[in-house]
Amino acid sequence: MENNKLKLIASSFGMDRVKLNQPLAEYSALKVGGPADLFFIAFTQNELIKIITFCKDLKTPFFLFGTGSKMMVSEKGFEGVVVKNRTRNIKVVSIKGKVGKGGIGVESALVEVDSGVTMASLVEFLDKQGLSCLEFINTPGSIGGNLFINKHLQQKCESLKVLNQNLVVEKIDVLNISLQKHIILSAVFKVKAKG
Repeated sequence: MENNKLKLIASSFGMDRVKLNQPLAEYSALKVGGPADLFFIAFTQNELIKIITFCKDLKTPFFLFGTGSKMMVSEKGFEGVVVKNRTRNIKVVSIKGKVGKGGIGVESALVEVDSGVTMASLVEFLDKQGLSCLEFINTPGSIGGNLFINKHLQQKCESLKVLNQNLVVEKIDVLNISLQKHIILSAVFKVKAKG
Protein backbone atom coordinates (compact mmCIF):
# COMPACT_ATOMS: atom_id res chain seq x y z
CA MET A 1 0.00 0.00 0.00
CA GLU A 2 1.31 3.43 -0.90
CA ASN A 3 2.56 5.14 2.26
CA ASN A 4 1.63 8.69 1.15
CA LYS A 5 -2.05 7.76 0.84
CA LEU A 6 -2.06 6.15 4.28
CA LYS A 7 -0.34 9.19 5.79
CA LEU A 8 -2.93 11.50 4.21
CA ILE A 9 -5.83 9.44 5.57
CA ALA A 10 -4.19 9.10 9.00
CA SER A 11 -3.45 12.82 9.28
CA SER A 12 -7.02 13.76 8.33
CA PHE A 13 -8.39 11.78 11.30
CA GLY A 14 -5.43 12.22 13.65
CA MET A 15 -2.83 9.64 14.61
CA ASP A 16 -4.65 9.04 17.89
CA ARG A 17 -7.67 7.71 15.92
CA VAL A 18 -5.88 5.33 13.53
CA LYS A 19 -3.69 2.30 14.04
CA LEU A 20 -1.03 1.21 11.57
CA ASN A 21 -0.27 -2.49 10.97
CA GLN A 22 -3.08 -3.46 13.36
CA PRO A 23 -3.63 -7.25 13.72
CA LEU A 24 -7.23 -8.08 12.78
CA ALA A 25 -7.40 -11.35 14.75
CA GLU A 26 -8.64 -9.54 17.85
CA TYR A 27 -11.64 -8.19 15.93
CA SER A 28 -12.91 -11.42 14.34
CA ALA A 29 -14.99 -14.09 16.05
CA LEU A 30 -12.60 -16.77 14.78
CA LYS A 31 -9.58 -14.87 16.20
CA VAL A 32 -7.57 -15.14 12.96
CA GLY A 33 -6.27 -12.44 10.67
CA GLY A 34 -3.08 -10.63 9.87
CA PRO A 35 -2.50 -6.87 10.03
CA ALA A 36 -4.35 -4.06 8.28
CA ASP A 37 -2.15 -1.32 6.81
CA LEU A 38 -4.44 1.23 8.47
CA PHE A 39 -7.23 0.49 10.95
CA PHE A 40 -9.98 2.95 11.93
CA ILE A 41 -13.07 2.74 14.12
CA ALA A 42 -15.97 4.92 12.88
CA PHE A 43 -18.30 6.06 15.68
CA THR A 44 -20.60 8.32 13.61
CA GLN A 45 -22.16 8.21 10.16
CA ASN A 46 -20.13 11.32 9.23
CA GLU A 47 -16.87 9.55 10.13
CA LEU A 48 -17.94 6.51 8.14
CA ILE A 49 -18.79 8.62 5.09
CA LYS A 50 -15.57 10.63 5.43
CA ILE A 51 -13.20 7.66 5.57
CA ILE A 52 -14.93 5.82 2.73
CA THR A 53 -14.86 8.99 0.63
CA PHE A 54 -11.12 9.36 1.32
CA CYS A 55 -10.48 5.75 0.33
CA LYS A 56 -12.46 6.01 -2.89
CA ASP A 57 -10.99 9.40 -3.84
CA LEU A 58 -7.45 8.09 -3.25
CA LYS A 59 -8.27 4.75 -4.92
CA THR A 60 -7.24 2.96 -1.74
CA PRO A 61 -8.67 -0.52 -1.07
CA PHE A 62 -10.89 -0.64 2.00
CA PHE A 63 -12.80 -3.23 3.96
CA LEU A 64 -15.73 -2.40 6.25
CA PHE A 65 -17.04 -4.66 9.01
CA GLY A 66 -19.23 -4.50 12.11
CA THR A 67 -18.81 -7.00 14.93
CA GLY A 68 -16.60 -9.44 13.05
CA SER A 69 -19.00 -12.33 13.69
CA LYS A 70 -19.23 -13.23 9.99
CA MET A 71 -15.68 -12.29 8.99
CA MET A 72 -12.60 -14.30 8.16
CA VAL A 73 -9.32 -12.53 7.38
CA SER A 74 -6.19 -14.06 5.88
CA GLU A 75 -3.10 -14.31 8.07
CA LYS A 76 -1.44 -12.15 5.39
CA GLY A 77 -3.67 -9.29 6.50
CA PHE A 78 -5.23 -6.56 4.37
CA GLU A 79 -3.36 -4.11 2.18
CA GLY A 80 -5.38 -0.95 2.61
CA VAL A 81 -7.79 0.52 5.12
CA VAL A 82 -9.95 -1.56 7.43
CA VAL A 83 -12.89 0.25 9.03
CA LYS A 84 -14.76 -1.11 12.03
CA ASN A 85 -18.30 0.30 12.00
CA ARG A 86 -19.32 1.23 15.55
CA THR A 87 -21.95 3.84 14.66
CA ARG A 88 -24.40 3.64 17.53
CA ASN A 89 -27.48 5.88 17.28
CA ILE A 90 -30.92 4.39 17.89
CA LYS A 91 -34.04 6.54 18.06
CA VAL A 92 -37.80 6.28 17.81
CA VAL A 93 -38.82 8.41 14.82
CA SER A 94 -42.57 7.78 14.80
CA ILE A 95 -45.27 6.22 16.98
CA LYS A 96 -48.65 4.84 15.96
CA GLY A 97 -51.33 4.37 18.59
CA LYS A 98 -54.77 5.17 19.90
CA VAL A 99 -56.06 7.47 22.60
CA GLY A 100 -58.60 5.85 24.90
CA LYS A 101 -59.87 5.92 28.48
CA GLY A 102 -56.58 4.48 29.71
CA GLY A 103 -54.51 7.13 27.94
CA ILE A 104 -52.37 6.76 24.85
CA GLY A 105 -51.77 3.20 23.72
CA VAL A 106 -48.79 2.57 21.47
CA GLU A 107 -49.44 -0.01 18.76
CA SER A 108 -46.17 0.26 16.83
CA ALA A 109 -43.18 2.49 16.28
CA LEU A 110 -40.66 3.29 13.59
CA VAL A 111 -37.15 3.00 14.97
CA GLU A 112 -34.08 4.31 13.11
CA VAL A 113 -30.91 2.35 13.87
CA ASP A 114 -27.33 3.06 12.73
CA SER A 115 -25.73 0.20 10.81
CA GLY A 116 -22.98 -0.31 13.40
CA VAL A 117 -25.45 -1.03 16.23
CA THR A 118 -25.24 -4.61 17.47
CA MET A 119 -28.35 -6.74 17.45
CA ALA A 120 -27.98 -7.10 21.25
CA SER A 121 -28.03 -3.30 21.66
CA LEU A 122 -31.15 -3.07 19.48
CA VAL A 123 -32.88 -5.71 21.63
CA GLU A 124 -31.97 -3.81 24.81
CA PHE A 125 -33.27 -0.51 23.37
CA LEU A 126 -36.57 -2.01 22.16
CA ASP A 127 -37.14 -3.74 25.49
CA LYS A 128 -36.63 -0.47 27.42
CA GLN A 129 -39.08 1.29 25.07
CA GLY A 130 -41.78 -1.35 25.61
CA LEU A 131 -41.47 -2.58 22.03
CA SER A 132 -41.40 -6.18 20.85
CA CYS A 133 -37.87 -7.53 20.54
CA LEU A 134 -38.30 -11.33 20.64
CA GLU A 135 -37.62 -11.77 16.93
CA PHE A 136 -34.22 -10.08 17.28
CA ILE A 137 -32.96 -11.98 20.35
CA ASN A 138 -29.91 -14.22 19.90
CA THR A 139 -29.04 -12.81 16.47
CA PRO A 140 -25.28 -12.20 16.33
CA GLY A 141 -23.65 -9.31 14.52
CA SER A 142 -24.66 -5.78 13.70
CA ILE A 143 -27.55 -4.21 11.79
CA GLY A 144 -25.54 -3.43 8.63
CA GLY A 145 -24.14 -6.90 8.07
CA ASN A 146 -27.38 -8.66 8.95
CA LEU A 147 -29.48 -6.61 6.53
CA PHE A 148 -27.61 -8.14 3.59
CA ILE A 149 -28.32 -11.74 4.66
CA ASN A 150 -31.17 -11.91 7.18
CA LYS A 151 -34.54 -12.14 5.39
CA HIS A 152 -36.51 -11.75 8.62
CA LEU A 153 -34.71 -8.51 9.45
CA GLN A 154 -35.26 -7.30 5.87
CA GLN A 155 -39.01 -7.89 6.26
CA LYS A 156 -39.08 -5.59 9.31
CA CYS A 157 -37.15 -2.86 7.47
CA GLU A 158 -39.16 0.09 6.14
CA SER A 159 -36.25 1.93 4.47
CA LEU A 160 -32.47 2.25 4.36
CA LYS A 161 -30.12 5.20 4.28
CA VAL A 162 -27.08 4.22 2.24
CA LEU A 163 -23.91 5.63 0.74
CA ASN A 164 -23.97 4.68 -2.92
CA GLN A 165 -21.12 4.06 -5.39
CA ASN A 166 -21.06 7.76 -6.30
CA LEU A 167 -20.60 8.71 -2.62
CA VAL A 168 -24.13 10.11 -2.44
CA VAL A 169 -26.31 9.45 0.61
CA GLU A 170 -29.72 8.21 -0.48
CA LYS A 171 -32.81 6.52 0.92
CA ILE A 172 -33.69 3.19 -0.69
CA ASP A 173 -35.98 0.21 -0.20
CA VAL A 174 -34.33 -2.83 1.37
CA LEU A 175 -35.26 -4.90 -1.71
CA ASN A 176 -32.85 -2.76 -3.76
CA ILE A 177 -29.83 -3.29 -1.50
CA SER A 178 -26.64 -4.45 -3.20
CA LEU A 179 -23.40 -5.42 -1.47
CA GLN A 180 -21.49 -4.12 -4.49
CA LYS A 181 -23.29 -0.77 -4.70
CA HIS A 182 -24.25 0.28 -1.17
CA ILE A 183 -22.86 0.89 2.28
CA ILE A 184 -25.68 0.90 4.81
CA LEU A 185 -25.64 3.93 7.12
CA SER A 186 -28.93 3.33 8.96
CA ALA A 187 -32.20 1.44 8.73
CA VAL A 188 -35.75 2.20 9.82
CA PHE A 189 -37.68 -0.73 11.31
CA LYS A 190 -41.38 -1.03 12.06
CA VAL A 191 -41.71 -2.62 15.50
CA LYS A 192 -44.92 -3.55 17.35
CA ALA A 193 -45.55 -2.75 20.98
CA LYS A 194 -45.19 -5.59 23.46
CA GLY A 195 -48.43 -7.53 23.57
